[in-house]
Amino acid sequence: MNKTNIRGLYRSLYFKIFVSFLAICVLFFVGLGIFWNYYFSDYFYKDKKELLHSRFEEVSQLLDSYQDGSISTRELRITMRLVARSINGHIWLVDKRGIILTGSTEMEGVMLPKPMDFMFIEGMKGKSGFEVFSPWPSETNPRNLFAYYAPLQFSGQPILAFLQIPAGDINEGISTVRFNILLPLLFSLIAVGVILYFISRRLAKPLQQMNTAALELAKGDFSTRVPVQTHDEVGQLAASFNFMVDQLENWEGARQEFLTNVSHELRSPLTTLRGFIVAMNDGVIPQERYSHYLQICDLEVQRLQRLVNELLDLARIQNGADSFQMQPVKIRHKMEEVLELLKDPIAEQGITLTLVVPPPQYDEVEVYLDPDRFAQIIHNLIYNAIHFTPSGGKLTIALEVTSSDAILYIQDTGRGMTEAELARIWERFYKADESRSTRPDGGTGTGLGLTIVKHLVNGMKGTISVQSRVGEGSEFRIVFPVMMKR
Repeated sequence: MNKTNIRGLYRSLYFKIFVSFLAICVLFFVGLGIFWNYYFSDYFYKDKKELLHSRFEEVSQLLDSYQDGSISTRELRITMRLVARSINGHIWLVDKRGIILTGSTEMEGVMLPKPMDFMFIEGMKGKSGFEVFSPWPSETNPRNLFAYYAPLQFSGQPILAFLQIPAGDINEGISTVRFNILLPLLFSLIAVGVILYFISRRLAKPLQQMNTAALELAKGDFSTRVPVQTHDEVGQLAASFNFMVDQLENWEGARQEFLTNVSHELRSPLTTLRGFIVAMNDGVIPQERYSHYLQICDLEVQRLQRLVNELLDLARIQNGADSFQMQPVKIRHKMEEVLELLKDPIAEQGITLTLVVPPPQYDEVEVYLDPDRFAQIIHNLIYNAIHFTPSGGKLTIALEVTSSDAILYIQDTGRGMTEAELARIWERFYKADESRSTRPDGGTGTGLGLTIVKHLVNGMKGTISVQSRVGEGSEFRIVFPVMMKR
């Protein structure tokens, strides 16, 4: 494994999760080991402390019996040796000069060993306590002793009693307990480490898969997906990633379709224009027919101009670059104002226009709209109705006002639409019937009018829906919330 791979491993989420959890477990086990070590050490020493303290009470009673003459010096020495033997240790009685007066050993008249000076000083101050020490540390294998010291009175003079037992017995017991604690803890730590290894790999695996999938997605592969194996947060993230890929795939398909449609829409009039120009240059078209074909070229140029303008308009609306100039609008007055401009094109197609408005008390109802964009919505929908309504047909514009909404209906008696056509009418460049998509001015539609209407209505917080039956006509329903009077 090279340095780059090692560096990548250290930076990986899997490694961070593994090390973090392992560190927590190590700290936990170390704390647990320290606690049990302290607990059992205190337990073993506590037992010995109680034993030494009880034997000290016996020594104190022996001294009292010796001082009142109940026992002799010989009986005192023998009894103290028996007490010392019961604890498998030694007992010394030391005067204030640090000289051993008597005890369970043949050391009368000997000075107290230097390592015991600290206990001697503390004892002369009237204190008692326990200590672990080595009386002869210069030996090759010095033995540690566990001692209890406490002050006494002997013939009116202060003395100290030292009760000592080998500390090795206690340490052996503590060592055995430590081994019995550390061994299971070590095996438990190894087991936890193995478990954490697999858990951390399992947690990091979906993220690694998402990283790989994201790189594939960046290369343009929209077929990549991340398997969803759990229902937790990681599983939800994987599902969200797959949903994002689905959306990107749909957007990419829509983009490709958009480019194809734009290319087609631009190619058709350009091909027509070039054909006529080449024909006129080659003399195929006689001069007296120039005006006719120039008029056709003019219509094609107008179609190109409309297409470009509507594409730019749609792009501005979708990107939010063309912000809406929202203001309170009296919807009935605005609707009638727009219809006044459209009466002539409607009449020229031989279509009867019927206007249905609410009672006069609703004349002043206001809706928060962009008035120019609202006019564009009506304009596009009416031209759409004109395209598909034959001469002699009817066009009904109705406005309904409720306590919360203003509802605009645009109904025609045209050829209607099938379910398949209804599902696609909001798509860019979709034309329900190419042969019927002729404008009143002789040009053809771009297939963008209803798409623009949809985005305009949504941008002004409204909703739009459509119902249609083949042979009966279509009805568009637009709903905007009315402004509540204060």
